Amino acid sequence: MLKIWTIISIRLKEFFKSPGSLVLMFVMPALFSWIFGGIAVNSEQSKPLVNIVLKGDSKVNTEIVKLLKKDDHFEWKMESRSQAEKNVAEQDALAAVVLPADIGERVRVKKPIFDVIVQRKSEDYLALSGFLEGTAALVVQSYQATLQFEDEAFPQVLAAITTSKGVTVEKQMIQKDTNNLVEINLLFVGFAIMFMMFGLSGAASTILDERIGGTWGRMMVSPASKLQISLGYLLAYFCMGWIQLAVLMTTMNLLFSTTWGKLLYFIPFASLVILCVVGFGLMIAGIVKTKQQASAISAVLIVSTCMLGGVYWPIDVVPEVMQKIALAVPQTWAMAGFKEIISGSLHTGTLMKDLAALLGFTILFMFVGFRGIKFE
Repeated sequence: MLKIWTIISIRLKEFFKSPGSLVLMFVMPALFSWIFGGIAVNSEQSKPLVNIVLKGDSKVNTEIVKLLKKDDHFEWKMESRSQAEKNVAEQDALAAVVLPADIGERVRVKKPIFDVIVQRKSEDYLALSGFLEGTAALVVQSYQATLQFEDEAFPQVLAAITTSKGVTVEKQMIQKDTNNLVEINLLFVGFAIMFMMFGLSGAASTILDERIGGTWGRMMVSPASKLQISLGYLLAYFCMGWIQLAVLMTTMNLLFSTTWGKLLYFIPFASLVILCVVGFGLMIAGIVKTKQQASAISAVLIVSTCMLGGVYWPIDVVPEVMQKIALAVPQTWAMAGFKEIISGSLHTGTLMKDLAALLGFTILFMFVGFRGIKFE
């Protein structure tokens, strides 16, 4: 254990002696997070726009429109069918809700109450669909309850529901914390992952310089075994990653009063993410011959996979084909897991899937890395 700790302390001392590494690991992620996080915190996030299309101007439809507008999580605007379709196609509106001329006929033949025009099923749309389903069920129940009465009874019941403060149809909660603070916190974590990948890849590639300079050879003939050397380097890089993440978390908490969810979940998940990043750095060091090659390949892979994996923007804004391709990069699973933890949802199935995927990437990276690094 003493030999392992000696290797760890040497690696950490060398790391903290390098001004470039300190800037890359601490200054850059904190600066990027401060700039972009500050913009996000100070900006007003507009409500998703939903168009309403009326096929008939009846009392029933008038009351249903009032009922829909009771959900103030969305901005509701009346439009013609053609304009609504155009707004949805150009993504100026989240969706368009079409109210038919005869709601009663729809109920009698058991057809959907609303026709919804949507381009893609984003998280906001999932919240909207839950609200629409609840509203439609309320309309159906009101109609069935007034079948034996005169025609005016149906809109009167809807009017009573709309004006009642005791009965509301609330937005379906996809996350426990739906405000933009979750996205801001994920932005901080995303930048930390990206710069951690740059920093640890650079740190791991120093093995190539040590091999050329003779340090690696002297390490091989030292009393330490190959296992102790491997653990020493691995734990040193792991400590570097945690130091970076801890500094960023503390800094952002002081600047923006951020929250990171339950630490009981955050710490183990973050540890696996850091191990995965360390494995990525060792893999790069194992498949190239010079540090210059490692820097070039790392830059291309890190930037492209971070763009694909939802570090720069939410993964659900890209086409479904790209979302499926994104499953092949570890950042996608890391961001998904952090979102579950930071938002407080803590869905067990989702977290276990994210953990399993990251563990698989970690084992793969470590295997390729240690096979490529020659212990001689």
